[in-house]
Amino acid sequence: MQQDLNNVSVVQDEELDIRSIIFKYLSYWRWFIVSIVFFTIVGFVYLKRQNNIYENNVIVLLKDENTATEEMLLLQDLGMSAGKNNIENEIALFKSPDLITKAVTSLELYTTYRKVTRWSFNDNELYGNAPLYIRWEDMEPKKIPAPVTFTFTPQGKGFEVSGQYENMPFHGRIDTLPVYLKLPMGRFYVSRNNEIDPAYKQEPYTFEATISNPSALARRLSAELKVTPSAKQSSVLTLSIQSEIKKKGRDFLQQLVNFYNEDATNDKNMVAHNTAVFIEERIKEISVELGTVEKQVEDFRQQKQITDIQAEAQLYLGQTGQNEQKRVEIETQLNLTRFVEDFIARPANANKLIPNLGVTDAGLVSVINEYNQLLLMKERLESSSSESNPALIQMKQQVSGMRQSIQASLSNVRHASEIALRDLNRQNTVTNARIQDIPAVEREYKDILRQQEVKNNLFVFLLQKREETALTQAAVAPKAKIVSEPYSSDVPVAPKRAVILLAFFLVGCVLPVGAIFVRDLFHTSIESMDDLAPLKDIDVIGDIQAITTPMETALVVQANDDSPVTELFRTLRNNLLFMLNEPNKKVVMITSTVPGEGKTFVSINLARSLSLMDKKVLLIGGDIRNPKLSHDLGIPKVNIGFSTYLAGMAHGVDEVIEVLYPNFHIMQAGPVPPNPNELLSKQTLNDLFDGLREVYDYIIIDSAPVGVVSDSFMLNRVADVTLYVMRERVTQKDAVNFVNSIKRDNRLTGVTVVLNATTPQGKYGSYKYGYKYSYRYGYSQKYGYGKSKKA
Repeated sequence: MQQDLNNVSVVQDEELDIRSIIFKYLSYWRWFIVSIVFFTIVGFVYLKRQNNIYENNVIVLLKDENTATEEMLLLQDLGMSAGKNNIENEIALFKSPDLITKAVTSLELYTTYRKVTRWSFNDNELYGNAPLYIRWEDMEPKKIPAPVTFTFTPQGKGFEVSGQYENMPFHGRIDTLPVYLKLPMGRFYVSRNNEIDPAYKQEPYTFEATISNPSALARRLSAELKVTPSAKQSSVLTLSIQSEIKKKGRDFLQQLVNFYNEDATNDKNMVAHNTAVFIEERIKEISVELGTVEKQVEDFRQQKQITDIQAEAQLYLGQTGQNEQKRVEIETQLNLTRFVEDFIARPANANKLIPNLGVTDAGLVSVINEYNQLLLMKERLESSSSESNPALIQMKQQVSGMRQSIQASLSNVRHASEIALRDLNRQNTVTNARIQDIPAVEREYKDILRQQEVKNNLFVFLLQKREETALTQAAVAPKAKIVSEPYSSDVPVAPKRAVILLAFFLVGCVLPVGAIFVRDLFHTSIESMDDLAPLKDIDVIGDIQAITTPMETALVVQANDDSPVTELFRTLRNNLLFMLNEPNKKVVMITSTVPGEGKTFVSINLARSLSLMDKKVLLIGGDIRNPKLSHDLGIPKVNIGFSTYLAGMAHGVDEVIEVLYPNFHIMQAGPVPPNPNELLSKQTLNDLFDGLREVYDYIIIDSAPVGVVSDSFMLNRVADVTLYVMRERVTQKDAVNFVNSIKRDNRLTGVTVVLNATTPQGKYGSYKYGYKYSYRYGYSQKYGYGKSKKA
């Protein structure tokens, strides 16, 4: 049960902490309103200065020159090939600065025109409808070193021209058009535009013309140009570019595709042209060589008187060819026969089928087939019967006999083949001898004819290729086909007005938070109740608002008064009474860390508030080193008091006590003694308070600051409760740890804290007191006392 209560308490504390943080920032609501309004206005102004940006697109289809082979298509299906057109390479070509430079130069996009109006937030670009056109005559666009801007101001029937180039201002005057304008950096041709802006006709306006390097513009456009395939490995590409003017973006994309096709066509035509030139040169050379060979044939036949010597040669050559063919066949059969003989001769092959690798002897082939069938039957019988089976024994004998018969047949076939081969070799020897008898003239004649045939075939081939090349040049088609004409988005893609306004709004919200956070970060003094959160087991039982109205004395609590400060002291009084909940608890010592935190002010008004309850209250000036009680109360300072009594120099207690109001008595500190600490350590102090407890309902001690002297620690032995005063914007945050150490070491009794001179946190001010109660006040008026009087 106790654990549950603790959990509930923790949750409530967290909720209060979150609420206090929220209320803390809400107390600066004026900052937030000013910041949000300011940044929202800045956002509107920023958007007003931004021109709408539209996206322009064109869709193209890249056509392959050749159809892919089946093998290539298979690789494409497996994702292992990109086909003829490497999409990445084509995208790189479209984004090539050189290609973009051609489009920029052809459209003269490197010269931009803008309308300049005095009261407009932004300058609108003019495209195709500028009043004038200007061109740098004696400077190639690619060599322009730096942008040059002209300002044309209509004046009468002409224009005043001004501008700056490389920190060099220039001026000029135009009265007639067209005209060559001579300026320090060169000569410019200015002409009138026939398609002038209608608004200019109604009311001429000033406009600017900026000439820049097209290569620099091309690099920027290359970075902005987006080229995306419709799908992976797809040849359909979408080209996108953003521009202020839709037509300008569409014209650029159209021209970019045109120059892409032009470059591709030029590449194809260059190859075809070089091929055609090479073919023509070779045709000329081959024509000369072919004529020479044909002349040799004619001269040779006339010289040798040759008619037809090929008949006999063909006869012998034919016979030689036949013999050669037979020789090859016989050698093949001989090798196959030897292979089968070697196979049968190996013991390891005794139970293996005899291979028939092409032996042409029909009888031998038949015997081998029968043998193989018998061997298979034997193996089947062996697998199904024992070795003593008579049928198996007989079959083995048959197999052995047939194997010997096959060996004999193979030997006979081999001998027959060897004999036939020897006979054929003898015939070839005779035939070759006869061929050698053919005159050497015939061989020379064949050589000449062979050269003639080679030259003739090459000549015909080149003529065919020349025609194919001519057809290729005549049938070149654009590589990129425009699938969809260039189009523009209807809605601007930039600036994203809602996002930008939201961003400025958020900046307006976040900036005050950051400013407040940084402000708190660099403030070392206590600024609000939140700075007292590190207090450990120490209750904050009240806060007193700062009083700015000048007062004669520090006493602000009066009878029948309902001012906010009086109410706050009543609240402090009521919270204090919870701690003085026993009859013998009457003495409250009020101290602070350093002077100037308002402990005397709190002591006076708390004592007065207690006395208004018809309780007899004594206020003692316990700060005997620096008495301030008489000064803050505006009463004469006396020569006898608290220090006098402790020193034994008073005749009785009544001599040092004054009646300020009914039930409100005071005991001033008296003269400053040379030994304050020793006086406070006397038994007289204990005896004094024992007697006072019998007379008064409550005793308030305005003691010395504990961070300066140790007197309050000496007074602690007679106190029942210690009220520790901290002052907003005066007490350092380190004082919280100091109070924690005092509490931890039990150096003061019943330590509680009151925060003095607080700034009202608007109607959302929230304060946490020692008994976990939360109070909110709605007072917005500030009250004060005195002119910076220190307690």
